[in-house]
Amino acid sequence: MENLTTNPNYGRNARIAANTLFFLCGISFASWASRIPDVKEFLQLSDAALGSVLFAMPIGSLTALPVSGIIIEKFGSRNITVFSLVFYVIALPILGLAQVPYVLAIGLFIFGFGSDMLNISMNVQAVNVEKILKRSIMSSFHAVFSTGFMIGAALGGLIAKQGISPFAHLTTISIIDILMGIVVYRFLVAQDQKSSESQPLFALPDKGLMLLGIIAFCGMLSEGAMADWSVLYYKQVLNNPHGYATAGFTAFSILMVVGRVFGDKIVHTIGLRKTLLINCLIVFLGMSIALIFQHPVAVVIGFGITGLGLSTIVPLIYSEAGHSKTMSAGVALAAITTVGMAGFLIGPVLIGYLSEFSSLRIALSSIMLLGLLGAFLTSKIR
Repeated sequence: MENLTTNPNYGRNARIAANTLFFLCGISFASWASRIPDVKEFLQLSDAALGSVLFAMPIGSLTALPVSGIIIEKFGSRNITVFSLVFYVIALPILGLAQVPYVLAIGLFIFGFGSDMLNISMNVQAVNVEKILKRSIMSSFHAVFSTGFMIGAALGGLIAKQGISPFAHLTTISIIDILMGIVVYRFLVAQDQKSSESQPLFALPDKGLMLLGIIAFCGMLSEGAMADWSVLYYKQVLNNPHGYATAGFTAFSILMVVGRVFGDKIVHTIGLRKTLLINCLIVFLGMSIALIFQHPVAVVIGFGITGLGLSTIVPLIYSEAGHSKTMSAGVALAAITTVGMAGFLIGPVLIGYLSEFSSLRIALSSIMLLGLLGAFLTSKIR
């Protein structure tokens, strides 16, 4: 790496730059999620049709998986982080301008491809910063992402309520993101820490890690479903097209941030197993309130509680997997990420089809069941 001793602020500046990227990633994704109801209504899509179109995003993400590591290795995470940020947000105007479903699908494919590459390269930058500062701060980066997500959800609701078009909204976010990416580029870590060992890009987890992976799958499937469908559900319950339709999603995002800020302290006090168990039960409780009591206030409270429960499930599992005694940290995390990300990608699509054949309320009840499944699996952790 660069000679850090000549610049005492190098690590601090690199951390701020990486945090900025996590923030931009969060606010961009939430901005799109907050306008899904408007795009759905404009294109006159059924729930199943929307679910099918949304599937273009995970296809883009899966396409990026086999090439991201190679590209980052060749060109460095600093270059690829900013490149992928630009690639990621260029899709936003396409999503807002789409006049037909196939154009929306193309935009979502680009959005998914850029999102996955940005996620991987950002986390490499986060690891670089940890090495410079010589302490673990990974959870703080994800808390910043959640903060951006929360702000994006809140702003999205306010902007939609003012009647501003998705195209104008998403294009503005895209321009801001690109300008900020250019500004922080010079402060990112220029040279990635190289591993002396040759490790595979993908690996299947052993039985212990598979158990953690399935819990991560439950958590990430729930997160994906909430991101894409919570606004639509709240809008149905609100029964007011001019109301603040993202209130429930905003509450979900706020409590997600709160949980991640205090998650490390809680697990240090009561341990990983008890923390995960409580989190899963909180998810069940939150979704029960939101789905049983179909009142706007109950939905906001229920979604907020659900966000609190989901907040630290995946970060805690990542931390545990990183201390695996049977696999190296890199291979273990790659395995857990592969299993968990599958849930995040298929969740929105699954909810769409379940909603089409039943109702969105019944489809979202699957998150309640996932909370119970996660609690059961957690009880099996040694």
